[in-house]
Amino acid sequence: MGNLKQNIKDGITAERVAIFFGLLSTCLAVALVLVIVHRDNIWLQLEEAKMKLDVLEDYIQANLVTEISKQTKIN
Repeated sequence: MGNLKQNIKDGITAERVAIFFGLLSTCLAVALVLVIVHRDNIWLQLEEAKMKLDVLEDYIQANLVTEISKQTKIN
């Protein structure tokens, strides 16, 4: 058991630790960029959906007003 601990301690060098943290920071930076880009795409899609809903609401309200005016003229 003591020999295994010594082998692990010998394997951990400053160069390997630096490489590990360099790779870790690179992975975290890439993940952060991906999250930001994805969030921006979602916001753009949300804005587009809001505009489409506004157009649909205007269309429905315009048709509702014409239907009500037609019904009042008939009666």
